Amino acid sequence: MKYYCCDQRRREVVKLNGTLNGLEYLEVHDSGISGDSTRQLTLFVKFLRVVPATLGKDNFRIEGGERIKSVDIEWVAIANALPASEPPGLVDGLVPLDKFMVIRTKIYGDFSLYTLRLLSGPGNDTPPAGFDPRLSEIEFSFKVQCESDFDCASVTPCPTPPATNPRLDYLAKDYASFRRLMLDRMSVLMPDWNSRNAADIGVTLVEMLAYVGDQLSYQQDAVATEAYLATARKRISLRRHARLVDYRVHEGCNARVWVQLFVNDDGVNIPRGTPLLTRVPNTPERIAPSGDQLRDALANGALVFETVEDTLLYQDHERISFYSWGERECCLPKGATCATLNGHYPNLKAGDVLVFAEEFGPRTGFATDADRAHRWAVRLTDVRLNSDPCGGLFLPVPNNNPLDVTEIRWAEQDALPFPLCLSTITDLDHGATYLGEVSAAYGNIVLADHGRTLTGEDLGAVSASQLTLTSQSDVLSCKRPLLQAVPPRFRPRLAERPLTHALLLTAPPLFGFTTTAAIITALQTRSFTPALHDALQAQGVLLQAGPVVVQGGDGMWSVSDGVSAYRLRLDSGQVQVLPLADAAALITAAEPQRARPAISLASNFQGTPDTWLPRPDLLASDAEASEFVVESEHDGSALLRFGDDYHGKRPDVSTTFSASYRVGNGVAGNIGLESIAHIVSNDARLLRASNPLPARGGSDPEKAEDIRRDAPEAFRTQERAVTPADYAEVTERHPSVQRAAATFRWTGSWYTVFLTVDRKGGGEVDAIYEQTIRDHVERYRMAGYDLEVNGPSYVPLLLEMTVCVKPDYFRADVRAALIRVFSRGWLVDGTPALFHPDNFSFGQAVYLSALYEAAQAIQGVASVVINTFQRLRAPPDPKPMDDGVLTVGRLEIARLDNDPNFPERGVLKLSIGGGK
Repeated sequence: MKYYCCDQRRREVVKLNGTLNGLEYLEVHDSGISGDSTRQLTLFVKFLRVVPATLGKDNFRIEGGERIKSVDIEWVAIANALPASEPPGLVDGLVPLDKFMVIRTKIYGDFSLYTLRLLSGPGNDTPPAGFDPRLSEIEFSFKVQCESDFDCASVTPCPTPPATNPRLDYLAKDYASFRRLMLDRMSVLMPDWNSRNAADIGVTLVEMLAYVGDQLSYQQDAVATEAYLATARKRISLRRHARLVDYRVHEGCNARVWVQLFVNDDGVNIPRGTPLLTRVPNTPERIAPSGDQLRDALANGALVFETVEDTLLYQDHERISFYSWGERECCLPKGATCATLNGHYPNLKAGDVLVFAEEFGPRTGFATDADRAHRWAVRLTDVRLNSDPCGGLFLPVPNNNPLDVTEIRWAEQDALPFPLCLSTITDLDHGATYLGEVSAAYGNIVLADHGRTLTGEDLGAVSASQLTLTSQSDVLSCKRPLLQAVPPRFRPRLAERPLTHALLLTAPPLFGFTTTAAIITALQTRSFTPALHDALQAQGVLLQAGPVVVQGGDGMWSVSDGVSAYRLRLDSGQVQVLPLADAAALITAAEPQRARPAISLASNFQGTPDTWLPRPDLLASDAEASEFVVESEHDGSALLRFGDDYHGKRPDVSTTFSASYRVGNGVAGNIGLESIAHIVSNDARLLRASNPLPARGGSDPEKAEDIRRDAPEAFRTQERAVTPADYAEVTERHPSVQRAAATFRWTGSWYTVFLTVDRKGGGEVDAIYEQTIRDHVERYRMAGYDLEVNGPSYVPLLLEMTVCVKPDYFRADVRAALIRVFSRGWLVDGTPALFHPDNFSFGQAVYLSALYEAAQAIQGVASVVINTFQRLRAPPDPKPMDDGVLTVGRLEIARLDNDPNFPERGVLKLSIGGGK
């Protein structure tokens, strides 16, 4: 607690404008630790100016007290010249030291008030020369750590006058009742005034006040209406009510689209933020950034998309042919994650996006018959230059030279959702012609999202305060209360709408690194600083110990350590980490809850510039954070709300603001394929743009009815794991998990949660994946519980089957169909086989009837008899055959891969007769 001189106004005036010195405040040093012998023996006295070196112990006196009336001073010293016996940390936090005097007393005082006086010397009670007489003493108490229920401030009460309340109708709420109320009151106060003429100045004033009262009454009713979720009409009110129950109202999200750019040179850089326009008739494919053509296009309703990141473009990437290794009827199956390209493409690297597209109808060979739904974007995770030593033999003019090829792989999340035909022979009706290039890969693919950037919009300046708060005290005092100014409310409104809400597709910069070479060196030597380690982990980098492979240049590098891959971008002297974990299919998915407003503010206060960034709310913002909140209404208009110097910084008076933001949001951006046709640039090397895939991900803001329905249920979503079922449920929230089971086990001193995970596609639960699941579940884990992740226990099956084939079918064809159906792969039509890993999970029984049904559904099968149906390498067990079902345990999964390389994963034995 600090004790100030009583005359606060005089203290401030002398401190700022005078030349005299004086006491500003006194602070008693008390550790608060029971048994500490140094408690309440040290006083820190702050002076208005530098402490004179002539002051000594005889210049200070402590008097007062009731039980202990004399408190002697042991020594005094300026804070920067303490005795050698004192610890140096005693004056930590005192700034500046030359304005503080440290006083050590021999004893501490009682619970009453004491007065520290500044004297000229022994026997002279006047203040020293150069000191203000009113600022030469301070009242204080030694008992700063003692609890008190009373306010230490003293008041001088005045007599309270009797209250005389006028007789008023407090039910008056509208213009007519307010007018009648005031006229009736005027008749009581001024009985001689009885004019009711509308031209009378008194009547005019009454009617004007009644009008204002009617407006204020409506505002009161509106406030009461907005006070409840069920009755609130404004979107801002609904948003705030929902936040109270931890429900975040989303404002929609802009659409994203993969765009192909065409160039006439290599190494062409298209900067992020380059505008792309939807098709406008009679408009060139490349438009100048400023001019009549751009204004006309926008006036005709063209939607604007802007590129998300810098990209290097190459001519030979526009259309890339697939390589089928000589196969005349080659097809990439559903679920494929790798392919081969015809030729060497050294500039193609991990992180690039390709779009696979069917260009000709496989049956007819006509471009008009190509299935435009057979287009798919993949993000490459591995690119390797290779060659086919026999590739020259498959050329139109065969030769013995090897053929250059490029092998590519992409993420599992981008696995093909349909079979993609690469080469084929048309049907007989169309000449049985060989087509070597049915599909192709399109490069120079750039991600763009919906929204047009506006810069430098003037939002005005923060005005000065015009209001003051009235006294809150119920006790009248002769002392005039200090006027407390009401902080000005600065809530500017953006001129354009709707404000774009976009996903954060790039990472914030890594400070402390000015070159990517410094980060690459840190990666290669595994010398991670805490900041770099946290930033890389936040971007999904696994930080495994492996050789770092770096590709690229010109400010963008692709980095891979054998397990994870990511990109480094050097931009304006700062390094950004861009993850490759976001597959092409996931980037364009609709995720409005993750979208953030695309806006930033630039401020200037007395020549000092600053940048303000948006946040969903200011609850986690500190008092100095230059952050704000965007609040949108139903019509799309956006208002900006700033902090209060506790949660977020409050803008200073006269601070000027300008906004840079984007407009364009919602489902309006979900345009069809090949809708983008214009690029806005002065670079003549950029020819045109087109989107081979439709835009996706655009979502409209959440409706008011949905907010009222969903917000009260938000708290029912469990955000922590308590029971085994909770741990299993939060684990299944990970997109790669098909099913999960949790088991509590006592491991000696605490419980350990064993998570058994069934990966989609039957992937292996290795050490890397285990760490991925641990990181995912960590935020839900309760303290005191360890986590262990393991894979399921597979139950291999032994299935023996006798099949009779119809006379008109070949036994070999039926056998091949049976092996395909009773396996873990995919069928010809792209559906999963019977024992595909995603068809079975924990504790799921295998029914004999399902096996009969699958076998009997194959063309050419006349009859089926299943002879053996049991667990592999187990004693003969007739029970599954008798019951018609084979049961498995809680953490077991049935398996029949029928792979001759791994017979321990299930065996299918076929005995086929009949047919041809």
